[in-house]
Amino acid sequence: MSLNISNSFGLTCKVLSKQCDSPQINSWATYSLLELLKCLNAKEKLLLTKYFCQLPLSVGSFRVLRQLQQLRILTATEYICSILDEEQLQLILIEFLESEHDLLANLFIAAHYDSLNTIKLNNMLDTALRHLFGALANNPKISNLNYMEPLSKSLPADVLINVCLEMHLSILLELHEVEDVSMAFKLFSTWINEGVDELTFVKSLTGKLLVRHQKEMLNFLFKMSATSNFKHWKYYLIAVQSIASLNNTETISFAKKYLKSRLLHVASLGCQLSMLHLLLTARAVAATTLNIQQNLDNYAQWYKQYIGEMSYGLSNEQFQIVLNLLDDSVHYELEIDYLEIHAAIAISPGGKLVQAYKTKCKSHLARLKAASKQKDNK
Repeated sequence: MSLNISNSFGLTCKVLSKQCDSPQINSWATYSLLELLKCLNAKEKLLLTKYFCQLPLSVGSFRVLRQLQQLRILTATEYICSILDEEQLQLILIEFLESEHDLLANLFIAAHYDSLNTIKLNNMLDTALRHLFGALANNPKISNLNYMEPLSKSLPADVLINVCLEMHLSILLELHEVEDVSMAFKLFSTWINEGVDELTFVKSLTGKLLVRHQKEMLNFLFKMSATSNFKHWKYYLIAVQSIASLNNTETISFAKKYLKSRLLHVASLGCQLSMLHLLLTARAVAATTLNIQQNLDNYAQWYKQYIGEMSYGLSNEQFQIVLNLLDDSVHYELEIDYLEIHAAIAISPGGKLVQAYKTKCKSHLARLKAASKQKDNK
């Protein structure tokens, strides 16, 4: 194989540079450049990649880069790693997210498989997505998320799960935090409505990019939210509700199994925060429709089956632990609709502890209704 520089190499560089500066080219020009590129030997390919990386970014640069990547001369990853200016790098990544999906896919694949550049690429992508999601949280209408569906179709499953899923969901959760879990009880319905009506980018994430990996999404969200210092309740609940609303039978079954195991966990360890996590998660899982009453009915059905009939699956000691935790959780309840469910549904087999819990629910419910009535009269 000859490693000499051919007489046509200079022409190839000129054509490449000209096409980088052209906003549009015809099919013949595209074909001509491809044919010239195919004739390059190994040394010429190396020189051409260096030449391309030194060219100023222009209107046709990404179109040419797609051709170079197609012929395995220069990948988007190699090009991105050659950019030293951080501001320019982020501008390029914004372009990739908006319209250069083949180039973007190459970055995600390399972020998983390229051990030499994986940390650098993950940091780059993380920064770009944080900027995008932060902007979307403030104004959901300012950006499109057209990249999600193409990536869902083009990326291997392990890349989608281990890079895309974890990165996107981690960034999503961190968009908002509260110091006290009581805010999640107070604002649950407000947040869910906001997720349905305004923060529609969450549905794009769960329903397009990661739609084929719903159980993996839930598993990641459940794991992240079960930590003792978890503060990212808003987008956790919105994301879980968004996944549940896809109404996939296997996904709902997976979520219900998790809730059952979570109840056993609560009964075994007697952890108050775990009980609060269980109650909030159950509400998000139950909110599968746009019909508020149907969602409340779904939650009531869950509460009846898992709490009302828990004595059939728990020891007497575990039953008392759960009941005491429920009793200690009453003051967190700030939404009348959910507290009415707790007050109305019987817990088998009854007894003094159950009666005390029900009485506490009804007393707190009466206070909430009185406060609501007083507020309405002002």
